[in-house]
Amino acid sequence: MGLSHAALKASLRGLVGFGVTPFYRDFTIDQESLRRNAAHLAKHCDVVVALGNNGEIFSLSFNEQILVGRCVVEEIGGRKPVLVGVGFSFSDTRELAREAEEYGADGVLVLPPHYSKSNDEGMFAYYKAAASATNLGVILFQTPECNFSLPLLRRLAEIPNIVALKDEHGDMKQFVRQKAAAGDHFEMLCGVGEILAPSYSALGVKGFTSGLVNFMPQTSLAIMACLQKGLLEGASRIVARDTLAIFELRVKHPGYSTSVIKEAMNLCGIPAGPVRPPLPPLFASDVEDLRKILRSCGALKPIKAGTHPR
Repeated sequence: MGLSHAALKASLRGLVGFGVTPFYRDFTIDQESLRRNAAHLAKHCDVVVALGNNGEIFSLSFNEQILVGRCVVEEIGGRKPVLVGVGFSFSDTRELAREAEEYGADGVLVLPPHYSKSNDEGMFAYYKAAASATNLGVILFQTPECNFSLPLLRRLAEIPNIVALKDEHGDMKQFVRQKAAAGDHFEMLCGVGEILAPSYSALGVKGFTSGLVNFMPQTSLAIMACLQKGLLEGASRIVARDTLAIFELRVKHPGYSTSVIKEAMNLCGIPAGPVRPPLPPLFASDVEDLRKILRSCGALKPIKAGTHPR
C-alpha cells in the first residue's frame, strides 16, 4: 500500500533521484543493474523515481514499464518512497497507474500526453482520468512543451490525490505565479536539477530532482545540505564548480540529456549500458570531454574492461 496523500506530499522536500533503465548492448533490460541503481538511489535520495525521462520510459513497452517499476519497488522495499512514471496515452496512463498501485509504488508521476496541443478542457480530462484510476498520490509533470495555465492548475488542485507539481520548464516568472495559484494544495518541485535548485530554493521550494545523483551523489547532497541551511551562495558555488560543464554537455545535442547521464555512469564503473534509439550515443569526442569533466570534479573512478558483457 502506498503512502497517504499527505505523507507523499510531505516526502517531496529533499533530493528526488531519477533513475535510469540499464540495458545490455542488445537493448534488453539489465535487471541486475536496474536493482543496483535503485539501491544506490535509496541510499542517497529522499525519494526515488523510476520511469522518468532518464529512465527512457518513452522507449519501453507496456510490459517493460511494469517490469521496471516492479523491480525498483521490490528492491527498495519501503526504505524510501518510490514514484513511478506513467503517461503518454489515455488508456495506458490509467492502466499503468493501477498497476503501480498494485505492485506497491507510493505515487505516480503523470507525464504529459503524446499530443499536448490541447486546451485546458482536454488537459484537465487527461489528468483527472489518470488521478481517478488510482488511490495513489499523483504528481504533475510540467515541461517546456506542456505548461499548466493558472486556471487549469486551480481546477487540478481540487482533485484530492493530486499532491505536487514537478516543474521542468524553468520559467521563474511563470513558476512564481503558478506557486501562488496552487497555494498549499501542491508541493512544488524544482524539476530541472541542480542548476536551478538555488533559485527555486529562494522561492521556498524544498526539493529538487536529480539525474547527476546516479554517478556523483556527493555533489547533489552537498548542494542540498547548503540549501537546507539557507546557504544559497554556497550552493550556487558548488553548482558552478561541479555541475555546469555537465549541464552544458547535456544540452549540446538533442537527446543528450539522458545519454550523458548513462555514459557518465558507465565511465564511473556503474553499469547503465547504452541508450535505446531514438536517443543517440555520445560522439567519441564528447565521451572524452565527459571523461575529463568527471576527472576534474573527482567523480571518475577506475573501471575494469568488460563490465557490461553483452
